[in-house]
Parts: sequence; C-alpha cells; structure tokens
Amino acid sequence: MFQITPWADALRPTLQTVENLAGHAQRLWEQDLKAWKSGRRAHLVFWGPPGCGKTTLALLLAESQAQTPFKQLSAVRDGMGEIKKAIEALHGGGLLFIDEIHRLTRPQQDLLLPTLESGACWLLAATTENPAGVLSPAILSRVRTLRVHPPKPAELESLLARALSGHPLFASMALESEKIERMKTHWIPTIAERCEGDVRLGLNLVEGLISASSEEAEKDLVAGQLRAWTSKSHYDYASAMIKSMRGSDPDAALFYAHAALSSGEDPLFLLRRCIIFASEDIGNADPSALRIALDCFEAFEKVGFPEGRYAIAQAICYLSSTVKSNRLLIALESVESWWKAESHVRENVTPPQHIVLKGHEKYRYPHNFPGSFIRDQYLPKNIEALRNRLGAAYRPSDEGVESRLKERLKTLWNK
Repeated sequence: MFQITPWADALRPTLQTVENLAGHAQRLWEQDLKAWKSGRRAHLVFWGPPGCGKTTLALLLAESQAQTPFKQLSAVRDGMGEIKKAIEALHGGGLLFIDEIHRLTRPQQDLLLPTLESGACWLLAATTENPAGVLSPAILSRVRTLRVHPPKPAELESLLARALSGHPLFASMALESEKIERMKTHWIPTIAERCEGDVRLGLNLVEGLISASSEEAEKDLVAGQLRAWTSKSHYDYASAMIKSMRGSDPDAALFYAHAALSSGEDPLFLLRRCIIFASEDIGNADPSALRIALDCFEAFEKVGFPEGRYAIAQAICYLSSTVKSNRLLIALESVESWWKAESHVRENVTPPQHIVLKGHEKYRYPHNFPGSFIRDQYLPKNIEALRNRLGAAYRPSDEGVESRLKERLKTLWNK
C-alpha cells in the first residue's frame, strides 16, 4: 500500500536523518542553534520563504528536547481558545510552536506576552513575512529572529537526487533506465534551478515525475506545476507593483495589486510594501507620502474588505504619481560604508566629547544662535575625514520638498 503521508513530509529530517537538511538550514542547525540545544534557550522566530526549512528546524529543536512537553499550532487554523489551552498545558517550561505566526491578530499576539515575559513556556514560530512588519514591538523585543535562506540550486539538486534514490517506487519498481537518466540529468537540475529553493515543491515534483506515465506527461507536470506555483508567488506581483510605482505608472501598479489580491494575497502585505516604498523611493521629496501610506494601512485594518480596497488604491495611486527620490537609501548605504571602512579602529569611532558630555563647556546650543544654527563638528574626526574625502552621505535631490532641504543644507554648510 502506498504511503498516506505526503512524500515531502515523510522525508522531513529528524534527528536520525538530520544530514538531509539542505543549505542554510543545515548551517543554522549546526552552528547558530548549538547554544539553544545545549540549554541556553530563547524565544525564536524563523523567517524565510516557503519550503526553506523553518518548520523543520523548529520540530528538530522540539525533538532534541524529548523530555520537554511540546504543542504545535497553526495561526491559520487555531484561535484564541487553542492558544490559551496550549499555554496552560505547557506552563512550567514546555515548547510552543506556532506556524504562520504572521497570521495572528494583535489581540492574539498580546495573549503571548505574559508567557514570553515569564518564560512559562518557550515560543518557537515560523513566518514567511518580515517579523518587523507583522509582529508587535512588544513581541519583537522578546524574541530572537533567525533568517532562514533557501538552499542554492546546487544544494537543492543534491538533496533531490538523494531523495530520488531513496523513493519507495525507485527501489521497488524497475524504472526504465532511460527515465532514470532523464530524471537525474534533466528534470532534477531543471527543478532545482526554477523552484527558487522551495524544497517541498521540489520533492513533490520529483514524486510526480516518478509516477508520470510518459515523457509527455512529465513535461506537462513540470510546466504546469511551476507555472501554477509562480502565479501563486506573491513576490512576483508585489515586485511588479513596486517597480510600477517606482516608474510612476499608477495604472500598472494598481493592476498588479489587483492581481495579487485576486490570487489570495494578504492586503496588509501590499500596504506594508507601500510604507517601505514611501521612505525608500520617495523619502523627503514628498514627506506626506509616508503619512498617507500609514493612514491607508490603518484605514484598511479598521474597515477590511470590500471597502478597504479604496485605501489600498489611494496609497498605490498617490505613491505612483508623486515625485521620487532614493536619496535616503543612498545616505544609509554611505554611512554603512563609513562604518565598515573604520571597522579596524572602531574604538576611535566615538562622538566628540562636547556633544556627548552633558554641560560640556565647548558645546554650543544651536537655538541660542540666529536661525537656530551654528557650525560645529558632530562626526568623529576619522569619519569627518572620510566624509570630506567621499562627500556627504545625504545629498537631497532637486525633487519636491527635498529641493528646499538641498538649498538649506548648502546655505548652512557652504557645501
């Protein structure tokens, strides 16, 4: 009788088969989680794309603590009642794993706070969304986020090849040598290259190919699965929406937003992207853009579908239509390069004493001078020298409000 458990789940690594972890997940298990396994626990949130090993790592940690009570929940399926019951059952130091934690509402997240503070039980969680955008500040301050990157194509190809050799049908049925060769030299490399590190998708495709009755059926399966998977990938539509807003095409941006929503995308995910865009791609050229993006996010939270669509449309159309500037991004990258450039002498990267020590006699209070400004040195000397050589980090554009900032800074600093 063929196995009931999906093959991808049946192949999920355990402590006995942990060598089957692929890529970055394997390195996290062997290095970053070493202290946790030895008893120095922390609340952990695993963040990464589908099929990269987030749930597997959480289950491995639970398995490594075999004497510790363990409960597994899904934020898609389980509500307040199930969370309360799990916390009560684990009170005293158990492990609680919440999959898709980004789906928890703020009241549900608040329910976890007393547990996180007291250590009554330890939280393990998985999410495909950036925790900074989906979890409350109170939760974020109490957990450690571990980014899980998908395996590289070569790493995934190796895993799929091993899985193929171990499949029940591979061992029990005399597969044609021509098919075996086609699987190894063509299909597995193709899958590994095109499914973007999604191990689950890769394994499901390999299993489907083993059962395919003809070479034509194999082609249809791979083409159909990868096309369907791509259409479901919110990153495609979200990326197209962002690029259209950056290109000042509100029609295109709104079209891709609609396509994403029609495919089941979380509306708040799109609105969070709008908030990021307002600072990254517009910035001080139009400071009101960030306020509008935040207001539209809040409006959708309060109204929901279907009327909340108007807030989404308002944010997208305004951000697409207004002036653009990426000078904040450039400024951040510049100061990051300054920090890296002086990494070997960071003990000298300290602010001048007169702007650190309270009441220092050399500090000149800008508001005591005309225009609330007086030229002074605020950067450490070695960083000031770096700026003099490379130029300012923040260089306002000639767009919108930023053009006024540019003129003001030029007048103040004569640069």
